[in-house]
Amino acid sequence: MSLHKSIKPGLQFRIFILLVGILAATWIFATQQRTKLGNEIFIQTLLPQLNQQKLGLVCNQTSLLPGGKSLIEALIEKGAIVEAVFVPEHGFKGRLEAGSEVQDSLLENINIYSLYGKTRRPTQGQAQSVDAFIFDIQDVGTRYYTYITTLKYIMESAAAYGKAVYVLDRPNPAGGNIVEGPLLDPQFESFRGAFPIPVRYGLTIGELALMMRGEGWVPPEVELHVVRMTHWDRRFFWEDTGLRWIPTSPNIPFSETAIIYPGTGLLGAFTINPGLGTSNPFLQFGAPWLDTKTIIQKLGGGTDYGVELQPLIYTPKSLPGKTLHPPYENIACQGIHVHISQKSRFYSLRFTLNLIKAIHETHPGKIRLYPESLNQMFGNNLLERYIEGTLSFKELLKEIEKDELAFIQMRQKYLLYE
Repeated sequence: MSLHKSIKPGLQFRIFILLVGILAATWIFATQQRTKLGNEIFIQTLLPQLNQQKLGLVCNQTSLLPGGKSLIEALIEKGAIVEAVFVPEHGFKGRLEAGSEVQDSLLENINIYSLYGKTRRPTQGQAQSVDAFIFDIQDVGTRYYTYITTLKYIMESAAAYGKAVYVLDRPNPAGGNIVEGPLLDPQFESFRGAFPIPVRYGLTIGELALMMRGEGWVPPEVELHVVRMTHWDRRFFWEDTGLRWIPTSPNIPFSETAIIYPGTGLLGAFTINPGLGTSNPFLQFGAPWLDTKTIIQKLGGGTDYGVELQPLIYTPKSLPGKTLHPPYENIACQGIHVHISQKSRFYSLRFTLNLIKAIHETHPGKIRLYPESLNQMFGNNLLERYIEGTLSFKELLKEIEKDELAFIQMRQKYLLYE
């Protein structure tokens, strides 16, 4: 006799109802626990207060509600007046290669103004055409990723022309607990680093905006409104949010890329290919001359860092829209792939510094750097001095740790989430 036939009809019905209840409860729990973005809260609770105000949206391809609808579309459906759109590096659709100039354009009858072209902040005419700026862009939590400098410039323009700024908060994909790297030395300030925070700063974009104002990095009189998320925890990485990852730029295709980028992003300032021209940018790296076996041994296979290291051979290719001419284009590279197995243990900058040390020791004189680029990204010239031999690795780490501790204390009063 089959199991199905052995169960009485009444019992079958009760089991069916029980299973339906479990599935429904599971779905409700999952829905309730998903991180609710600042843009959702803004539309539900704050948008009515901005009735008839002309809005200037600072947005790109990441500016979506969790259901997939763009913020622009959602606002227009609610009757909001979207007067203008302002876009950062990589453009409105996020498809332009790093460093490529973004042109002004139109979205139906809405002006799209570039903040990464002839100007990197709103002109007087552009700023005065709106009543408030709405900033909704997914950041990656790395100081030298330029979206946060765009936010700084928006806040400065808003202060100059008496406009409000609404920052619709979003998760930090690199997490909210780990802080790594030196504070930016003012002499190396650039568009890639515009204020004194570590390389990996462990703040949401909203918390960072509050810190910019609180520390006087933007005019303190700027009218700032941070629209908080719900159900986000500092321990979270992206998979904990329940949200779909949208590539923030052509070479940050995965949420894991955002975790490793504060470290291996620096490799672009050395004679090393940081995975550009491949499908795994920053999660692999290499050079034609790299002794991968020795490097992996020096790094203990990666286990001390919460990663697994595997050797590979790859050939960087031209990928228009991502990297037109990657380092060592069309040349076979001896490389290493990084699999992040324990995100909460993976200090990506520490890992990369030890990687650079291992390469420097294994290939003395082979690893060269581009000083201006490296110092702007790292935030000072200490890493350059280590490569040159005027600073020990121990002294380098000691200086970094001092800055990290100072920043962890400094940021405490700006934290919005546990």
